[in-house]
Amino acid sequence: MFRVLCKNLLGTRSLFIRVSTTTTTTSTHLWFLENPNPKSISHITKQSKSSDPSSTTVPYLINSCGLSPTSALKASKGFRIKSTENADSVLAFLKNHGFTNTQLTQMITRFPKLLACDPDDTMKPKMEFFLHEAGVAPSELTELILLDPKIMEIGLENHIKPSFEFLNGLFGTNENVLLTFKRNPSLFRHDLHKCLDPKIASLRDCGMPMSLISKFIKNYSWSIVFARSDRFSEVVASVKEMGISSLSHLFISAVHTRLSMSTSTWEGKIELYKSLGWSEDKLLSTFKKHPYCMVISEKKLRKVMEFFVKELGWEPSDLNTCPAVLSFSFEKRILPRCSVIQVLSSKGVLRKDLKQKWALMIDEKTFLEKYVNKYRDVAPELMQVYQDRMGS
Repeated sequence: MFRVLCKNLLGTRSLFIRVSTTTTTTSTHLWFLENPNPKSISHITKQSKSSDPSSTTVPYLINSCGLSPTSALKASKGFRIKSTENADSVLAFLKNHGFTNTQLTQMITRFPKLLACDPDDTMKPKMEFFLHEAGVAPSELTELILLDPKIMEIGLENHIKPSFEFLNGLFGTNENVLLTFKRNPSLFRHDLHKCLDPKIASLRDCGMPMSLISKFIKNYSWSIVFARSDRFSEVVASVKEMGISSLSHLFISAVHTRLSMSTSTWEGKIELYKSLGWSEDKLLSTFKKHPYCMVISEKKLRKVMEFFVKELGWEPSDLNTCPAVLSFSFEKRILPRCSVIQVLSSKGVLRKDLKQKWALMIDEKTFLEKYVNKYRDVAPELMQVYQDRMGS
């Protein structure tokens, strides 16, 4: 049944120098050179001269922006500085807004075309929008732009403002919009009305309230934005058909999980579970309780299943009652806790039954209180066993 429901889806040193060089209106300064070998820089600069008529891009990126010679040469292949005066103005503008030299180097390495932006007509209006209309603090603004420097190139009126207002209508606060942007820095590059309207309609058609829809988009915007609308609708319909309530957060997890997997990967994971002793009906039941069981790697799944079945004597179906344990860290949670349980069982303190698996579900503080500190007199070695396994 599980398959049928889903079948149709688918060694250098730093040299710090300060040197003035004359430009048309300002002086630029060397921040640092990652490789102080003049021959290396000379060689790369000569290479740039043969491909860049202006002969300014690579030296400028090195001397004024702090890029390494290798990074500067790489950046110059898709970008040429037409005006060092404009580039100087961009750097000055950003420094006036709190960006450090290191941050500027990071941004320009990732997006050298930033130096071609117009500080007054392109960059300033965006800065003012974020600071005054979006309510972003100056310190937070540098963080946002570092996440996606290309935002300085995106149209304010036709992309950033409409997207911000659209998300604000969904989430209710600017803070939630900014949180979503941090999770998906490329968000404002897209036409969010076009991307999200049909998907919101699909979710509403299956009975999901807007309060859950907004949480879905806030937490998993990247998977929703990038999904094709037709595939998104098919996934939503299939999850609904599995019997997962669209009023629950599990519905969100199930849709997100299914969207993240290709059809071949999904089918392969079903076959993997079957090879480990799961029936398709049992897997469907497990998925409905813990959708992320389908994104566990094969290596991790085999290791955990072998431990539970061969070492502890569990049946594969026993994990169906608490499938979240499959996602827990084997080294930091499963092995240390099960080792403690085994010691207590060997001393007759605990019964050797399936109820022990609930010891894996509680938080660490509660586990230590209930299973380690409580039995300190009976088994004083428990803490050492626990810590040794944690470090193994």
